[in-house]
Amino acid sequence: MSETKKAKVGLLGLMLELYDQLPELKPSETWFAEQLVQTLSPFADVDVPGVCNTREQVDEAVAGFEAAGKDLIIVVLLTYAPSHIALPALARTPLPVLIYNTQRLPSVTAETTSWETTENHGMHGVQDLANVLLRAGREFRIVTGHYQDEDTLAEVKSWCDAARTVGFLRHARIGLIGYPMEGMGDFGIDETAFLSQVGVGVHHVAMKDVAARASAAPQDQIAAQMTEDRRVFEFEAGIAEDQHEASSRLEWALRQILVERGLHGFAAHFLAASEEGQLDTLPFLASSKLLAEGYGFGGEGDVTSAAAVAMMVEMVGAANFTEMFTMDFAGNSALMMHMGEGNWKMARRDEPVHLLKSALGLVPMRVEPLLLAFSLEPGEATLVSLSTSADGKLKFVVCEGEVVDFPYIPDLARPHYKFRPDGDLSAFLTRFSMEGASHHQAFAYGRWAGTVEKIAALLGIDCARV
Repeated sequence: MSETKKAKVGLLGLMLELYDQLPELKPSETWFAEQLVQTLSPFADVDVPGVCNTREQVDEAVAGFEAAGKDLIIVVLLTYAPSHIALPALARTPLPVLIYNTQRLPSVTAETTSWETTENHGMHGVQDLANVLLRAGREFRIVTGHYQDEDTLAEVKSWCDAARTVGFLRHARIGLIGYPMEGMGDFGIDETAFLSQVGVGVHHVAMKDVAARASAAPQDQIAAQMTEDRRVFEFEAGIAEDQHEASSRLEWALRQILVERGLHGFAAHFLAASEEGQLDTLPFLASSKLLAEGYGFGGEGDVTSAAAVAMMVEMVGAANFTEMFTMDFAGNSALMMHMGEGNWKMARRDEPVHLLKSALGLVPMRVEPLLLAFSLEPGEATLVSLSTSADGKLKFVVCEGEVVDFPYIPDLARPHYKFRPDGDLSAFLTRFSMEGASHHQAFAYGRWAGTVEKIAALLGIDCARV
């Protein structure tokens, strides 16, 4: 589940029907469309149903894109085409539309020929099409630039990533084990609003079902998991076999349920587990290993963060659940930490991942929970919070910065790292809270704020970039 995917794109290449009187032009524009496919191929699987120059051809092409489940339609005016051949199909399609305002000619010089301008005059066709789509109330986006320019391609890629991720969110399924932590209102969610605005469905998982699965887990598979843990992780002295087995059985049970129910992530609340008394231990080890396998996770029953983590996994390939814990004014950074959950594959490569008994002791369980403890690898990073605003609309709050080169601190005894935002820490933290971000976030390496903004735009919800 941790591998990134390519967007499924339908390329709608347009041309004026009158230009069929120039027999060399359509083959020339077909060649250009093929060049566009090559430049888009690193991040998109592109389908080109030929050059379209009539309304009927456009209608058929767009219907084919819809039937094939494309993530995005990219419209290119290969040369000029009148807007009315594309308006009806683009106005009614549910697929997002990106107009790629590009051409093959990088410059106009004294040597530029009249034929070259005929091959490269889609620009005013873009203006024609944009006008009629605006008048029709149809949302669309435009990227302008030469098709071989790196910045232009990066912007097109960002829209492709956003459209692909929105397609994922429209069918995402998050499991809720137990209930959200009482009194933590910032991630309180109207499940109907969540489904209607973002597409994420919340599916309740009974703890008795998890407990029954854990109890019935095949011993040979549990033994294999435990052997692999001892190979990969550095075990704290004094961990008993029954403690390790209880955490391993819970991990096996959760993985089976996620697979069988088609869930993309889950949220669990430690107090609910203790109060209901169905589970032998807490899913700290399970959550860290499942995060590493590409599932979303949210602590304290936070399904919004589980969805945000799953979203970042879909977009980037790997993500983490996190929380701002303590301010480091001297280092212009924040210590990031939670109870015992974290994607261990993001751990520093120069230090071992420690398998420990939970040192918090806040929750009485039949078997002491185990967890993985580590600090994260330094690098550029993005934090995303998915919360609800005053009007009941879902909202992203996103920021960029870096994971600081910071060692593992044994006394913290859980996943932790320091995040330094771009700019001043105090100003950042003030604005982050004033934008209504929740206190749980999704984390991913790289700078992805622009793509998150595009996801919000395609979903029709707000996004604040802090």
